[in-house]
Amino acid sequence: MTSHIRKIVKWSLCTGVAFAGIAQAQAQRAPQSSPTAQDDAVPEIVVTAERRETRLLDTPIALTAFTAADLEDANVSRIEDLAGQIPGVFIADRSLRTQSIAIRGLSADLNNPGLDQSVGIYVDGVYMGRATPGNASLFDLQRIEVLRGPQGALYGKNTIAGAINYITRLPGDTLEGRIEAGYGNYDAWQLRASASGPLSNGISLGLAGAIDQRSGFVHNTATGTDQDNLDALALRGTLRIQPSADIDIILRGDIGRDRTNAGSSDVLNNGAFAGTPLADADPNDRTVTQNRDPVQDRDTWGVSAEIDWTLGAGTLTSLTAWRGFTWHNFADNDYTVLDMLASGIDEDQQQVSQEIRYAGEAGALTYVAGLYYFHQQLDTNSISTVGVDLGIYPNPVDAIVKGDVTSDSYAAFLHGDYAFSDRLSLTAGLRYTYEKKKLVHAQQGDPLQLLLPNIPQRTLDRSEDNFSPSASLNYKPGEDVLLYASYSRGFKSGGFNVFGVSPTDDARYAPEHVDSYEIGAKAAILGGRGRIAIDVFRMDYSNLQVNQLINVGGVPRFMTSNAASARTRGLEAELVLRPARGFDLTATYTYLDANFVDYRNATSGGADYTGNRLPRAPEHSGSIAAQYVTPLAGSLELFVRGEATLHSRVYFGADNAYSQGGVALFNARFGIHDEKSGWGVYLWGRNIGNRDYAIQRSSGAIVPGQAIQTLGAPRTYGVEATFDF
Repeated sequence: MTSHIRKIVKWSLCTGVAFAGIAQAQAQRAPQSSPTAQDDAVPEIVVTAERRETRLLDTPIALTAFTAADLEDANVSRIEDLAGQIPGVFIADRSLRTQSIAIRGLSADLNNPGLDQSVGIYVDGVYMGRATPGNASLFDLQRIEVLRGPQGALYGKNTIAGAINYITRLPGDTLEGRIEAGYGNYDAWQLRASASGPLSNGISLGLAGAIDQRSGFVHNTATGTDQDNLDALALRGTLRIQPSADIDIILRGDIGRDRTNAGSSDVLNNGAFAGTPLADADPNDRTVTQNRDPVQDRDTWGVSAEIDWTLGAGTLTSLTAWRGFTWHNFADNDYTVLDMLASGIDEDQQQVSQEIRYAGEAGALTYVAGLYYFHQQLDTNSISTVGVDLGIYPNPVDAIVKGDVTSDSYAAFLHGDYAFSDRLSLTAGLRYTYEKKKLVHAQQGDPLQLLLPNIPQRTLDRSEDNFSPSASLNYKPGEDVLLYASYSRGFKSGGFNVFGVSPTDDARYAPEHVDSYEIGAKAAILGGRGRIAIDVFRMDYSNLQVNQLINVGGVPRFMTSNAASARTRGLEAELVLRPARGFDLTATYTYLDANFVDYRNATSGGADYTGNRLPRAPEHSGSIAAQYVTPLAGSLELFVRGEATLHSRVYFGADNAYSQGGVALFNARFGIHDEKSGWGVYLWGRNIGNRDYAIQRSSGAIVPGQAIQTLGAPRTYGVEATFDF
């Protein structure tokens, strides 16, 4: 451990001890039993990150949770609205399918169908086998939990960076509902509605839906289309059956539909076309001249059945789910008005999962044990179209790569917490996973086989197993103070470069592993009017899977290779404070040192990326938000909120060739709310300073010297009306 990291660890431990003393002193001065103290205290949050209910302050995990009230106050309707507000997490909404979520510098670009995600996404406990449905509309949620660091023991193989849990609202025994409607610039309008209540004794139903429409941020002068638009519809239903006090049955179903021209790319560097009429004069004017518009169509669906049965000293849970989606996209690859090259991917995914677990207590031991099975069928077609302006064929010609990936995963896990005393406990977990994958691959080349050769169908398979342990020593010097030191090991399975298989090359890559070490402190401060969490960590990766866009024979292909080793280390801090009644402050800060320790022969040309910074891993990032709610007259109250997020330079590829310098963004929301009648009217704005910044930059696919970029959202603003009943 370097002297720099020793200083961070020492500072964190000293700070944690100081927080412990402050919390204990404040608790003695301001008991939480009085109504005034309760009004002034920050709300307590209960999470289910450990597959059981625990207080956020008692959970020895680097964890950020957003309640339904938090999401409403921040006007969150998609996960990218939380970008910059979660320590150690970088989110960039590039398109429906290629949204980038990196936790502590680790992410996965899933354009390769054979590559698994690094950040596990869960909806009501159901693992999403692909990230494609992960950035759908968010509505009628009870909570979002973001876990940082490998969560292999409880969550499985593909949570090597962390996990995001979406917990939807359950229907209760009283009739209640909410309607939200809004309109903004770019002809944006939004409608959300939810209602839930009892149908009969022990049976309740919840229904919710969302519609999002918006014109595009980028105008294509060649076609007249506004690109990067939004056109989404989502519906969800929940039926809860409680035939007795010991049995709780929850049936859920959802569907979603998106039809957009998202995924726009502007020309950053014209390369060989510089100085010609084909050149794009301004990469930041949100205007392009391209013969094709990007097309992104997505349909998602899912059903699940959760049964919780109180049995003996614990609860037996069965969670069965069946999910799927279809995906179609097609886009220009020369980014000019010429018809030279275009490509797209069609995907048809279905998955079935079954989890059975038993959670209970035995004296000083609190435990959960379970079995898990996951099956996924992912059928893909990648189409590359050679246009007539390339001068090879008189008519457009297609070349097709077909890759059908079948995955089966089996796991058994055990996780428990043993209390040696009221203050000292040990949390430990272990998961065994066995996985097998099969790839059916075939390739139909263009007539002259200049773009792609013909490859007859062949079947490849692989299998592997892994043990994922975790352990945490926890010490509570006070009721609302937690100090912990933890170790965990995570892994992500290997696979195939679906678009790189040839008769002589199976295009395999190895599984990646990580060893994670963490020291953390959580405490309530100022007599419950504040909450703080700090953690320092080090994560050592072996065979880190890196996905890159590489030109192979003039065709852009996403290829995955293994970096021999990489390392991330740093500090994360989070503060929630209520200095006065109605006034709330939140702040986050992350320092991240994330580099490839050994990445020689990174490309077929022998490039050496050793020492380069990991993509989407800014060295410094943070946020601050201030919110004030005060009575006006009668039951009316005023709401005012301001947010600022910032990050230092971000690199977009392992080669560190393209980056975006530091960015600071500002958001605001204010309005009035009638607490008695339930209505509210709000004005809101995002990126108020209208900052132009890139969320992706890379080399062009076919024009020599060309570089392209995707810009983040410009200034947006609007009005919103809400009604609760």
